[in-house]
Amino acid sequence: MTDEENGRAPRRGPSPGQTPREWFAGLLRAHIEEHGGGSYEELVEATEQAHLRVAKSTLGDALSGKRTPRLETVQNLVTALHHRQGLPGEPELRGWERDYEHLMDLQSDRRTGTRSAADARAASEGRTWPRRFGPLPEPAHAFLARPGLRVPPGPGRFLLTGAGGVGKTQTAAEHVRERLTAGDLDLVVWVTATTREDIVAGLAEAAAELTGSTGPSAELTAARLERWLAGTRRTWCVVLDDLARPQDLEGLWPPHSANGVTLVTTRRQDAALQARGTVIGLALFDAHESLAYLTSRLGTYHTPPEALAGLADDLGHLPLALAQAATFLLDNEMSPAEYRTRLAREGARLADLVPDGALPDGYPLPLSATWALSVRRADELRPSGVAGPVMHVLSLLDGTGVPGELLATPALSALAPHPCEAAARDEVHDAVHNLRRLSLLSVDTTTPRTPPGPGAGPGPAGTLAGKAIRVHTLTQHATRDLLDPSERRTAAGFAAQALVEGWQTPHLPARLDRALRANAFALAGHAQDELLVPAPHPVLYRMGHSLGDSGQASAALRHFRRLREVVDARFAPDDEISLDTRGHLAWWQAKAGDPAGAARAYASLYADQDRLYPPDHPGLLQTRQSAAVWQGAAGDPHAAVIELKHLYELRISLGRAADRDTVSNRNHLANFLAASGDHAGALALHEAAWREDEARLGPGHPDVLRARSAAMHHRGELGDVASALAALRDLLEVQQADDPEGPDTFATRARIADWTGRDGDPTQAVALLGPLLADRLRVMGPEHPHTLGTRMDLARWRTAAGEPARAATELTELLADEEELLGLDHPALPVTRAALADALEKLRHH
Repeated sequence: MTDEENGRAPRRGPSPGQTPREWFAGLLRAHIEEHGGGSYEELVEATEQAHLRVAKSTLGDALSGKRTPRLETVQNLVTALHHRQGLPGEPELRGWERDYEHLMDLQSDRRTGTRSAADARAASEGRTWPRRFGPLPEPAHAFLARPGLRVPPGPGRFLLTGAGGVGKTQTAAEHVRERLTAGDLDLVVWVTATTREDIVAGLAEAAAELTGSTGPSAELTAARLERWLAGTRRTWCVVLDDLARPQDLEGLWPPHSANGVTLVTTRRQDAALQARGTVIGLALFDAHESLAYLTSRLGTYHTPPEALAGLADDLGHLPLALAQAATFLLDNEMSPAEYRTRLAREGARLADLVPDGALPDGYPLPLSATWALSVRRADELRPSGVAGPVMHVLSLLDGTGVPGELLATPALSALAPHPCEAAARDEVHDAVHNLRRLSLLSVDTTTPRTPPGPGAGPGPAGTLAGKAIRVHTLTQHATRDLLDPSERRTAAGFAAQALVEGWQTPHLPARLDRALRANAFALAGHAQDELLVPAPHPVLYRMGHSLGDSGQASAALRHFRRLREVVDARFAPDDEISLDTRGHLAWWQAKAGDPAGAARAYASLYADQDRLYPPDHPGLLQTRQSAAVWQGAAGDPHAAVIELKHLYELRISLGRAADRDTVSNRNHLANFLAASGDHAGALALHEAAWREDEARLGPGHPDVLRARSAAMHHRGELGDVASALAALRDLLEVQQADDPEGPDTFATRARIADWTGRDGDPTQAVALLGPLLADRLRVMGPEHPHTLGTRMDLARWRTAAGEPARAATELTELLADEEELLGLDHPALPVTRAALADALEKLRHH
């Protein structure tokens, strides 16, 4: 099939001295000869057989060039010839439609006052087809084609969506340029769509010229374009660039047409808008595309490629950010390393890191201004005034994943002014989705659902639970740039309190704990000063404990050392804040493998507190207890027993027998009595506690069963393993009914497995620990200390059960993971190495 038959371009026009009708009649005659020829009578008979009657006189006038036939006559004749030859399907008529349009244009040059008068005027002024209205953007420097994100061929309505700077406008412009180059497009109308007024002006200009008339108003003139586009056989493309408000297109949408394409570029992701056409979501560059773009743009000016890759990472692979950065580098003869240093510098503003003057690729605004405008638009949507404060908070958090549970906390619900907390929570939820509609963030729905966080009711706010809210790093940066000191303090306070409330979620999932921790560290990086005034916010301590509780004790120790340095620089040594921070630091010094150093740190803290606090101060007594506990853990259990016994008696004398600290004191005393070999003494303490709880709460209460289990542990150590196992199984039955995946339930299962192995059945211990490990991996995660401990126990009992080879393999893998997760100086490592040596020794004798 020829290009003409495909409709790609009209066939050559009349020869000199030939009229347009004569030229077109010649095309018809040539077509008849190519398809079997025939007399007028035979041709009329062919049309009758095809049920497409054409009069003989009409046919004669058309083939002689005396009159201009109707398009329908031409189509009927071509179709009849197709059927007479027995060809399948229907003939391709598009080429004939384009030739007919060309005939109409040629005839309009010789007359006015007809429907083609506008074409005649355009031709006389040198404006011929293809016609263009509105300025088509210049091609981007080093434009990077992205085959997977191209506008599909053929007619249709396509919505190019995505955040500012991902290349929506350039993708639309490239589509238009390609079709113009191919001769496949007769009309381009490019309209800036940021306001209703801009849309009306652009469409009215095109309508006035194409129809040859104007209406009583610009709105009515613009509306005429829809009718013209619906009726024309010309191929057309209307681009509505940067649509800001979907309602601005009401009554002005170009029609659906077999001849036309409508492209809308927009940051909006409203469901009603997306129902209008096929959505093409433009995303960020991937790492390879970013490197290819920067290399193409900068050439060999900057080396090595790793430097460009690092720059792309810092800019979040946003195409326009890469374009503006590349121009800035070239204009200022700056290396990527220098640019990255400036970008990371505290207080750096994005507005100072874009080219001065004209921006690359014709972009009208710096990225920071574009995003600020989008935030304002989101803030105007219902509920008005909420999206802005929400975005302020999100700009200080971890843009790679803010847990949706945070948005349902009471702290962030307070961002909405509604007096009802549930309604305020709904408004915050809606504000998040308003920001999503403006492509300022995305809501990742792939994360497994978890129960809603604190305060999350059954309303819409709960629907964000288990989801991750993602904000581009430069969008966050631009938002922070615009925060004044008061706004930054306010946003930091809301964010910090929300994180603390998030950590109060019952049975906190490991996934949520990790997300909260990552967001807390991001917040501390962006707003450390705000979190220290007037006093350190509790989130600074909670994030450190989350880090340590996840198994990263050494990292937690480093965190509290840095926190103490900051606190010491701001507060006096005897200030309660300074003393409290020392206590947190000493705790993680012990957990990181230095119990002796921790004991000394607590003893020093106790001496300072003793000067300042009364003798019965709870904090003073707790520090004294911690010093004794870690002295015992460091290898002196007898000294710990003496000190803890004195402290226990003191607390009893102060009337605090039921206090949690006193209960903790008694438990530690019992444990160190056992460590000293006095299991009978330990049993007496725990049995007394059990009987007290039983008298107060009744025999079936979980706390009573827990106390009984502690007492029976010592019976087991004294040889009564059956009692220990019976107590644990009774406790487990209640725990599994109440909270089957809670940490206490898992701990009881681990103790049952341990006592089962100690009772002489290591094979059954292995059978019990396998499912427990699977559950802890799923619920707590692979890095949690309890998960690592279960792996250790499982391998140890495998050795005892006659599987030393498998145990050695598992212990070798465990040792490598512990070294990576816990650090080389963690006390768990020597235990694992000893278990591995035992497995290898058993393997040699197996």
